[in-house]
Amino acid sequence: MSRRIRIYLPVDREELRVLEQTRALPDRIRTAFAVTDRLRASAPAEDTEGLEYLATQDAAVDAATRGLRVVAAVDLDDEDLTELPDAELVSAVQISGSLPQRHVASFHLLDPPGERDVDADLELSWYDATELALVLRVTG
Repeated sequence: MSRRIRIYLPVDREELRVLEQTRALPDRIRTAFAVTDRLRASAPAEDTEGLEYLATQDAAVDAATRGLRVVAAVDLDDEDLTELPDAELVSAVQISGSLPQRHVASFHLLDPPGERDVDADLELSWYDATELALVLRVTG
């Protein structure tokens, strides 16, 4: 029996535009981030909320490294993802297929590159899933 799991997916502006127009993120293989067995093993003292925070930070680091500013929080069935045991980031998972907009729970925006504190965790501003148009304006 499958269960729902939250993944954190770095997305670019073109993907957000496609989401706005088609109500789904494009169908392709992607790396996302989630609370994995490897993440749990690497941070045994963390509770569920702490593990989710760590997975979100991994997604934010991946996004920042690729020049992206948006991380989408998406709820999927656990059978739709595969853990990546050799990935550098312990929360990395692989997903494939299109992601319907109804599965998007929220968007998290990184500060622009020049406004980030390089010595601290990446700050993410939270936007509800219904605020896609605003997210597109803010990141425009």
